[in-house]
Amino acid sequence: WIWDYIYLTSDDHTRRLDLSGLHDEVETWFTPESLAAILGEGEGETEAIGRNWLARAGKRWRPFLSVAAYQALRDDATEAVPDDLKKIAVAVECFHKASLIHDDIEDEDAERYGEKTLHEEHGLAVALNVGDLLIGEGYRLLGETTLSAEQRAAMLQVAANGQRHLCRGQGAELVWQRNPEPLKSVQVLDIFRQKTAPAFEVALRLGSIAADLGKYEEVSEVLSEYSKNLGIAYQIRDDLSDLGEEGDTNDLAGLRPTLLLAIAHEKARGDQKEQLAQVWRRQLPEGVTFAQIEQWYLDLKAVKRAEDLQLTYKELAIRSLTDLENSNLKGLLRRVIGKIFNDTIVKGWCSEVQDISELEKVGAQNDNGAQVIA
Repeated sequence: WIWDYIYLTSDDHTRRLDLSGLHDEVETWFTPESLAAILGEGEGETEAIGRNWLARAGKRWRPFLSVAAYQALRDDATEAVPDDLKKIAVAVECFHKASLIHDDIEDEDAERYGEKTLHEEHGLAVALNVGDLLIGEGYRLLGETTLSAEQRAAMLQVAANGQRHLCRGQGAELVWQRNPEPLKSVQVLDIFRQKTAPAFEVALRLGSIAADLGKYEEVSEVLSEYSKNLGIAYQIRDDLSDLGEEGDTNDLAGLRPTLLLAIAHEKARGDQKEQLAQVWRRQLPEGVTFAQIEQWYLDLKAVKRAEDLQLTYKELAIRSLTDLENSNLKGLLRRVIGKIFNDTIVKGWCSEVQDISELEKVGAQNDNGAQVIA
C-alpha cells in the first residue's frame, strides 16, 4: 500500500502546498471586513443578518475544497489566490449556510453548535428570507466573476444542479417524517449521498471550472464519484460525533434518521428491536433514555459497524482517483481526505463490499425515479 501511495503522489506538484495554511487563509475571507470587500457594501438589516451568519464559526471545508481543486489544476499552485476564486469560495459558503438555515427550520432545531439557530434568534419569516438571500448572493457572486462566459455558464449550471440534488435529499427525509418507519442502513446512507455529497461536489466542480474548463471536463466524472464517497464518510463521522455529551448536534434527541439507529435496529432482537422501532417512529419508549439508547449502540456493535463504514467510504473516495491522469489533482484530493478527517495517513479498508453493492443498487433505483424510502 505504501508503494501505491508513493506512486500516486510522485508527480504531484502540489505536495509543497500547505493545506493547513490554505485552510487558514480561506477562513480569513469570512471576517466582516473581508466579506464586505468580496460582497460589496451591504444595505439594510437583512443583509447584515445574512453576513453575520456567514461570518459565524464554521469548518469552511466546502470553500476550502473549491480553492484546493483550483490550485491543483492551475499551472502554479503557489501563486496568490485571485479575487474571482474568493468570490467562488464565498458563494459556496453562501449556499451551505443557506441550507443550514432552512435545515434548522425544517428540523425545528433551537440550537446549532451551542448557539441559537437563526429562526430562534430572528424569527421564522426573517430566517427563511435570509436563507433565500444567501442563495441569491451565491449566484450573484458566480455571475460577477471575470471568467469567460463559458466558465460562468458552467458554474451556474453546476450550482443549480447541486441545489436540486440537495433539495431532493432533504425532501426524501421530510416525506419520511410524515409516516416514519424504520429505515435500513443502506437507505440512510442514500440520504447521506443525496444531502451531503452534492455540496462537496459543487465545491470541487466550481474550483475546477475556474481553473481550466478543459481540464475540468476531463476530471468531471471522477469528481462526482469522489464527492459521493467523501460526503457519505463525512456524514457518518457527524453521526458518530453525536455520541455522548460532547456531540456537536443531537439527531437522536431530534428523532431524525441516523446510521447508528439503523444499524442497531437491524442487529437488535425481541423487545429491544421493537423499542428501537419506536424511536424510528419518533417516539421515545417509556422508561428508556437517550443515554440508554446510545449504550445499545455500543452493545450491538453499531458504533463499530459505522466506524468501519466510514473507513470504507474514505477508501472508496481514494480508489475513485485511481484512473485520474492529473497527478496534481490526484495527490491533492488524497491529501484532502487526511486533512478533513484529521488522518496522518489514509489507510485502506474495504471489508464492506456487500453493503456497498446494496447501496449502489439503492442509489441506482433512486436515480431512476423509484422511491428509496418506503
